[in-house]
Amino acid sequence: MKPPPDRKRGALRAPLWILCAAVAWGAGCSPSDPLEYKVIANDELGLSMWRGDASRQLTLRQQSDLDLALQEIRFHIMATGAASGSKPVEVAMLQMIDGQTLRHVLQQGLGWELERAQAERSTLEAGMKTNALMRTRPGDTDSANYLTDLRERQVKRLRAATDEVNHARESLAATGLQVPPAPSPAPSN
Repeated sequence: MKPPPDRKRGALRAPLWILCAAVAWGAGCSPSDPLEYKVIANDELGLSMWRGDASRQLTLRQQSDLDLALQEIRFHIMATGAASGSKPVEVAMLQMIDGQTLRHVLQQGLGWELERAQAERSTLEAGMKTNALMRTRPGDTDSANYLTDLRERQVKRLRAATDEVNHARESLAATGLQVPPAPSPAPSN
C-alpha cells in the first residue's frame, strides 16, 4: 500500500521552508548599502576575495574609486614615512583598511587625493603667477619661446589638477560626505 501523497509532500516542504527562511534571514543580515560593507583585508588574498564578492554590488564608478582610494592610501603611507618598499606599504595599507566600512575607506583615500590635488593645484597657480611676471630681453626669442612653452605646460597641468580635484570632490560627495564648496579658480594670465 502506498503512503498518502500529502505525507510525502509535507516531509519535503519542511526542509525547503527552513532553507527559504535561512536564506531570507541571511539576506536581511547584510547591509543594503554596499558602502556599509566591512572590508576584509587581513592579507592580499583576503582583500582580493572580498573585492570579488563586493564587486557584484558596486557600480563601475565605485570600483574605480576604490582602486583610486587604495592607491592614495598607499601614497599617504609612503609620504608620511609609515612604511617604505612595496611589501611593507601593502601590509600597512591592508592593516589600515581591514574591518573598516567601504565608505570609510573611500572617504579616507579620496580625502587624501583631494588634499594632494588641491595642494598641487595651489602650487601650480602660485608658480604660474610668478612666471607670468617674467619678461625676456628684446630679441631673445629662445627665452620667449621657452616661457610660452612653460605657460602652456603649466596650463595643461593646472587643468589636469583641477579635473583631479573635481573628480575627488564628486566621488567624496557620492559617499555621503559633506564636501565644502570648491574655491574659485585663480584667473589665468
